[in-house]
Amino acid sequence: MLDAVELKEDLGQRAKEIILSGLGLREIKKMVSCPFHTDKKPSMSWFAKGMMYRCNSCGEQIDIYRYYQDYENMSFCEAVEKVGELVGKSGVHLQNKTSKKIYKFPNIKTIELTDSLISYMDKRKITKQTLNELNVKQGRFANKDVYVFQYFKGGKLVFVSYREAIKGGLKGGCELDTMPILWGMEHIDMSKPLVITEGQPDAMAIYQSGYKNVVSVPSGSNNLTWIDNCWEWLQCIKEFIVYADNDKPGFEMADKIKMKLKNVKIITSEKHKDANEDLYYEGEKYILELINKAINEVPEGLIEVSQLEYKSNIEIQSNGIETGFIEYDEHVEDWKEQELTIIFGRNGEGKTTFISQVIAHNLMKNTKVFLYSGEMSEHKIQDWLYKQIAGNKDDYFRFIQCKYKSKAELKPNIITEIKKWHQDKFYLFDRSSDKVSKKMDDFFKIMGIAADRYGVKLFVIDNLMSKLEEVADELYSAQANFIQSCKNFAISNNVHVVLLAHPNKGKGEIKTDDAQEGNLDKLDISGSNNIANKADNIIAIERNFGDNAECDAFITSLKDRESGIRKVIRMNFSKKTLRFYNDRTKEIVNYGWEKNKNMELNPNYVTDEPIPY
Repeated sequence: MLDAVELKEDLGQRAKEIILSGLGLREIKKMVSCPFHTDKKPSMSWFAKGMMYRCNSCGEQIDIYRYYQDYENMSFCEAVEKVGELVGKSGVHLQNKTSKKIYKFPNIKTIELTDSLISYMDKRKITKQTLNELNVKQGRFANKDVYVFQYFKGGKLVFVSYREAIKGGLKGGCELDTMPILWGMEHIDMSKPLVITEGQPDAMAIYQSGYKNVVSVPSGSNNLTWIDNCWEWLQCIKEFIVYADNDKPGFEMADKIKMKLKNVKIITSEKHKDANEDLYYEGEKYILELINKAINEVPEGLIEVSQLEYKSNIEIQSNGIETGFIEYDEHVEDWKEQELTIIFGRNGEGKTTFISQVIAHNLMKNTKVFLYSGEMSEHKIQDWLYKQIAGNKDDYFRFIQCKYKSKAELKPNIITEIKKWHQDKFYLFDRSSDKVSKKMDDFFKIMGIAADRYGVKLFVIDNLMSKLEEVADELYSAQANFIQSCKNFAISNNVHVVLLAHPNKGKGEIKTDDAQEGNLDKLDISGSNNIANKADNIIAIERNFGDNAECDAFITSLKDRESGIRKVIRMNFSKKTLRFYNDRTKEIVNYGWEKNKNMELNPNYVTDEPIPY
């Protein structure tokens, strides 16, 4: 996806000439007439740091994106695409099959605030001037007089919320089926840190205290749909400060925002519940001091250790990612955030089976997953994974006579239920964008979107190492750089990255009937020796081909940061369920997709004939 901030920086001073030419403005002593008010004496100047024109009189500002939106009738996305074309870049996209919600536009009647509502806010130390500057109106909701807060996006009213003055506080509501966005976006200077609050009175308190760059979430602490609806706009903000309510919902909201957005600082009142109470009891100066302290914290790239939150090993393990292979999970005490795992094995010996079982287990645990597969098509991935998830119940399959033999196929209603079960939890890299072989940075940008915007915690990359052979003259150097990039991504995004690789050529198969363990070692990973050094965990998957073998495969932990001890796990393989299993890791798993107890099988597909496997 195109990065709006990066593109604006790439365009640089060219933006100035485009705006001047497009608006027919002429500079006189580095000043131009402001197009937003009657400007007898030119009062707008170029702000190089923010790459925008800013009026010294009315405070309005215009950058290249606002110019294209307001004067060339483009959406924000179209404006970003236009700038991308100007600097010779084009966008790539994350494959997400969920549909975009269609919102209605609000249709409301408002009047100016009456004395009673002005008086109530005055008791909360919020003045009539603040209410007027922030365009707070009055309306009727549920047959009561309410404050009306209007939310504008691109100059259009897209959302409305109401607040009724009641004893002890304000009771809220909103216009149904309209688009939740941040309140106050229209007055924001995007070159400055943005303060985000939980409620409009808190935003007004901060605005009144002198820090104007403040917005409020639309619908309280639990609903974060505004992040998706404001995503492109948020990418233009370089720093965020969440002024959180001093209670559990406030802390949880702040933590969720920090997980989804970059460069987020969190502040709370040391004495009171929220910013409005800070204004009432402590005054404007207190609020400004809190915000300025946050702005002036140690810059990104440096850590003052005494300010670092301490996390025990127990806490880290509680956030670990299970594979579902019980003996392995117990051995390594789960995969951790900020780690890189490498899984390797010969073709056809079980890497796909292993990793798809891991994916299915994590979807069951509501851990969001990203997958890049260089070998399997999207449809093949679905087919293999869905059959593993469906298990071995014959009633879930229909039996189809194909050209050479009959085959089992999942029934359509079963597929529908499985899709509902994993909706918004599983994402594939869209290989049709064809960007990986051209620019590896684009690939990590897509992964970054999956982590930031969709909350993905487990990233699986299958067969991208071999892709590097097509694009790099220095193969080993390219592989080492890629491995380091994967590790850096895991650390910076607090996620776990899994890389599937191949062994060196010439490593023979295990064929002896009494084999007790596999014969692959961590140095057998194809490519640079640095690969094994940079990984936190290494797993080898090997089939046991002996006619009288006691197991079908070996899953060997060759390296892990927790124990450092090699462990071999013997597994069997079921052709019916496409799963590895043993006495500890069961073949049949209830993943939870069958929770619809009234799920009816389509009688048109029922057959008495056995389903072939």
